[in-house]
Amino acid sequence: MKYFWIVCLAAVISFESVAQTKPDILLFDEGDHATFHDASWGTTTAPSTLALAGGGDKLPVDGAQHFTGDRSGKISWRSVSGGDWKLFIAAAGWTANDASGYDTLSFYLNAREAIAADALPTLGLETSGNSLSILIQLKSYLPSGIDNDSTHWQRVAVPLSAFTGFDLSKLKDVNFHQGAADNIPHTMWVDHISITTKGSTTDTTVPPAPEGLIARSGDRSVTLHWKVNAAGSIIGYRVYRNTVPSSIYTEVSTSVLTLASFADMNVENNTTYSYTVRAVNASQLEGPPSAPIVVQPRAFANDDEFLNYVEQTSFDYFWYEANPANGLIKDRSTANSASSIAATGFGLTAIGIGIDRGWITRQEGRQRTLITLSTFWQGPQSILGSNMIGYKGWFYHFLDMKTAVRSGSSELSSIDTGLLLAGVLYSKQYFSGTDSAETRIRALADSIYHRVDWNWMCNNGSTLTMGWNPGSGFINARWQGFNEAMILYILGIGAQTNPLPASSWTAWTSTYNWRFNTWLQDYFVDFAPLFGHQYSHCWIDFSGIADTYMKSKGITYFENSRRATLANRLYCIDNPRGATGYGPNLWGITASDVPTGYAARGTNFNDDGTLNATAPGGSMPFAPEYCLPALRSMYDTYRPLIWTGYGFCDAYNLSVSPQWWDPAVLGIDQGPIIIMAENYRTGSVWRTFMKEKQISDGLTRAGFSTVTSAGSESFGVPHAFALEQNFPNPFNPTTEIRYSIPHAGVVNLTVYSVLGERVAELVNRSESAGSHAVVFDASRLSSGVYFYTLRAGAEVRTERMIVLK
Repeated sequence: MKYFWIVCLAAVISFESVAQTKPDILLFDEGDHATFHDASWGTTTAPSTLALAGGGDKLPVDGAQHFTGDRSGKISWRSVSGGDWKLFIAAAGWTANDASGYDTLSFYLNAREAIAADALPTLGLETSGNSLSILIQLKSYLPSGIDNDSTHWQRVAVPLSAFTGFDLSKLKDVNFHQGAADNIPHTMWVDHISITTKGSTTDTTVPPAPEGLIARSGDRSVTLHWKVNAAGSIIGYRVYRNTVPSSIYTEVSTSVLTLASFADMNVENNTTYSYTVRAVNASQLEGPPSAPIVVQPRAFANDDEFLNYVEQTSFDYFWYEANPANGLIKDRSTANSASSIAATGFGLTAIGIGIDRGWITRQEGRQRTLITLSTFWQGPQSILGSNMIGYKGWFYHFLDMKTAVRSGSSELSSIDTGLLLAGVLYSKQYFSGTDSAETRIRALADSIYHRVDWNWMCNNGSTLTMGWNPGSGFINARWQGFNEAMILYILGIGAQTNPLPASSWTAWTSTYNWRFNTWLQDYFVDFAPLFGHQYSHCWIDFSGIADTYMKSKGITYFENSRRATLANRLYCIDNPRGATGYGPNLWGITASDVPTGYAARGTNFNDDGTLNATAPGGSMPFAPEYCLPALRSMYDTYRPLIWTGYGFCDAYNLSVSPQWWDPAVLGIDQGPIIIMAENYRTGSVWRTFMKEKQISDGLTRAGFSTVTSAGSESFGVPHAFALEQNFPNPFNPTTEIRYSIPHAGVVNLTVYSVLGERVAELVNRSESAGSHAVVFDASRLSSGVYFYTLRAGAEVRTERMIVLK
């Protein structure tokens, strides 16, 4: 049904049809969080009411209605005599815009119950200096009110000249205020609030066809990506599909897509589909179709194919949600998201994986990396907060995607700078060629790293502070306890310029909490959300090494993270709070979006029923025998609801009503998924990053050395092991499993059922380095799915085997 051709333009203003000459200024479209828009502020005076979210003062966003993308803003109010309410809505980060030369404020409204014109709110604008315009009557531009046809969105176009005396060069937000006090509850949805170019409220120019359409396919799913269309008035895209050899294309996108990405989950395996994409402008005029692309989804042949699909779609986030002009990567997959420097660090690392896997060429990856590093080296740094990328070598947590300077009031973040630097140093080691661009990458990486003033961020203390804000100074909180900051300290201690003293590592470890875990029935250094046990391990290979603290406990940090992962799973199996949907293969709690906003959660900590794919995904090398089945189960069970054009969505919660599926994808989620899956499969990120001398120096100065005792020895990921196939039954009394290990030591080879039940221990003995074999009689096993796990010290490698009977 193509009702989009007849969008009701209820507030028609006479104008001459002229193509836009300047890009629209987008103030609001998707919202910058899963359930609310952070760049908003609302307040009420009783007895009037206004429904707010995100801590009680933010615009709620709702996936039930949307004109573009996946969500819209939801404004629910009751205007009562003697009361008041107001709601301010701005672009992400409260970014001010110069709207000089523009002439129209445009947005779309919808409602399920009619709202009379007299009951509509009043409308105003605000400058960056908090100066308010006069308030105008919305009913003047929507004289028939809002109808009750929820399938039609009504466009409102208000001339900016109506806001007399307002300084358009400093436009910050649009604001809605209480109108007539009718004492009746009303709800309307608002979407795509924008400022359009002077001389045009409708664009009659046909948008050009999108280019660069590519497709990925997996089990009962297809993901599409294409290049962002640079035409100024483009508001999004529509996707069309046919079943080859049919020639009739039907729209499969349910709304105008604001991202150049789409996941089609309504497909059948072994059926061939053809897709095209069309751009849509602000007047709802579609352009010609892109060149078609043909794809055929099919079932995964094995776990390796599944992980390849997971990695590839995660990689696509970092490639397509980046600004190719400066290399910055979005914090989250919303149209107006700021860049996260941590996501950019993960993305720099994903580039190397993408090259190795053949998803991009080395030249493409090299050029994007060079642009990114140039942005961070050349960006302005000073004590002034506005229009700066950072200060003292540190960078602001969030940067504007276009200008690459501080977004909103974000802090100079120590940990996020650390995660960015990890990606920078990975790039230095990955691009090791003699090409002039690769030489330049290495020089830029060193320059960015050497510029950091590590001791300044300590603020005269023995540990690093969490950050700094211009005007107010250092954040009081420090990096202590155990969390994701291990890599931050190693980077600082190993630096050649302004390094942290080695004693800062002792100060850091002295605040650890070595605790007995009830679910695991064992001890480890505790930090509830799993991301704290994952981020540093994305780059640093902690297997086979330990510092003084871990040596005293008889384990490595790798083993510590393995225990935290197992405890997280066992907690979900026990499910003490009775959440819906937890189980042996559906588990994983960390920090993420939740139905009420964003929260850090973990084992017996703030558990609200929300699960995250990045929890098992980011722990893949620690416990693949449990993490891989968890990812497979999430995909197989909830594929239509959890899978996006960029792989797994951030989170889901089955314990709330209605069940909640986060439409967002976060860069700091996809990063650990792709990197740790690759480390599990090949160890390539670890091998590359650990070549950096300043990392090895940092580890040495922090007291790390090779572990040789039997209780905690770790040999690196076992090289390989394989099953000697027998036909037609691959598992008979003479089945042989071959394996190899890089170093001599205790080896354990065990078979588990898919539910994690121990079936048989095949080897538990000291082995010399090299290749070995053992015969496995599987004839007594019933039909089903089994894993065999090879453990060398704390390191694990696992494969799935399907027993055929």
